Amino acid sequence: MPRKKQYQWHAESDGQQAAEQPSRSAKKRQSTALQELGAELTKLPPNELDRLPLTPDLLEALRLYARISNREGKRRQLQFIGRLMREVDAGPLAEAIEARKNGQQADAARLHLAEQWRERLLTATDGELDALLAAFPWPDGDSGGRTELEALLSRARREDAARPPHARRALFRAIMRLLEDR
Repeated sequence: MPRKKQYQWHAESDGQQAAEQPSRSAKKRQSTALQELGAELTKLPPNELDRLPLTPDLLEALRLYARISNREGKRRQLQFIGRLMREVDAGPLAEAIEARKNGQQADAARLHLAEQWRERLLTATDGELDALLAAFPWPDGDSGGRTELEALLSRARREDAARPPHARRALFRAIMRLLEDR
């Protein structure tokens, strides 16, 4: 009778041991996810890496990855980083990367909103301007913001296209500041 393989489970047991251990595919998915998380870490600037809870070995491997210029060397170092990621709690690292992405998306959304408001204010007629200024998301307790915005808006409207758009930029900065304060 041939010897039983180690990976075969006993017929007497009801299969609970096999259910407790993750499958080979599950281990591979987990390993790939950790390697992708390590690849995301390589894209972070060095000053942000210092703020993350990384082991010294992983931090050194990430810094070495930044110095490598050879493509095959980078690939192998990335695999090594993936192996080191198995020893680290990946939850806080994934949360930090996700928070960074969300912060960048929020900043981009705020920039787009400020650009939209500037264009709406510049292209509005005098009758529409009061309605737009009333609908603007003013910060609480800001009484001087409206007069400043109106002054910058009048300067931006008078500005000709042949010169640099200083007043338009100042209007944009004022809108950004008001949107950040709210």
